[in-house]
Amino acid sequence: MARVDRVMRLHDYLRAHEVTTVAEIAAALEVSARTVHRDLATLREQGVPISSDSGPGGGVRLERNRGLTAVHLSLEEVVALWLAANLSATATSLPWGRAARSGLEKLFASVPRERARSMRELCRRVVVGRPASARILAELGTPPEELLAVFESAFARKVCLSFEYRDRHGQASRRLVEPHGLLVEAPAWYVLARDVEKSAARMFRMDRIRRARIVPERSFVPDMEGLKAQALAQRAEASAKLNIAPSVA
Repeated sequence: MARVDRVMRLHDYLRAHEVTTVAEIAAALEVSARTVHRDLATLREQGVPISSDSGPGGGVRLERNRGLTAVHLSLEEVVALWLAANLSATATSLPWGRAARSGLEKLFASVPRERARSMRELCRRVVVGRPASARILAELGTPPEELLAVFESAFARKVCLSFEYRDRHGQASRRLVEPHGLLVEAPAWYVLARDVEKSAARMFRMDRIRRARIVPERSFVPDMEGLKAQALAQRAEASAKLNIAPSVA
């Protein structure tokens, strides 16, 4: 049995029993007590509230009084909720807008510190801007169906992304990039990346991307601040070149 399936079975077993013991779990799942302890630790790392008491009358139990905070969400699901809350805030003033942010903060506080740090780091790589301008809306195309899944995988796994790109002038090229961030200007979104071959900060609009694939053997360390600094330096260099007066022979 795959480990992920075994951990899910353990979670289901705990939900079905008010209180149990490691020995009972091991017998029911047909695994060793050591495996049970390891899988219980995995569930706790994922934010599942499990308590254990030693001595007579003790045992292992799921803390049901924790309510909604007992729900396990993946990193990707947390980012999706964060993005939805921020998009609604940019569109208009909606009911429960503040409650969405408050709820996410409680979610961050309810999970182990290391996991909360991972959640916040992933969220910080997503930038929500104003809705797309009328000019962008008029020319915006439809991204290929497979792009979302490929981008999400590369973004979360911190590996490079390869794709064909057609710029605003219609020039086509093949790119290999590090997807450090995501800029959302609904309904458009852009990959904030470092072009590996050009060693330059670049922004790629999603509807101009084709034939994207992940490059799992090429990993990187996300650095939004470093990418921003590089983009500003490139902009300053380009402006300086434009302001250089032509030489007189």
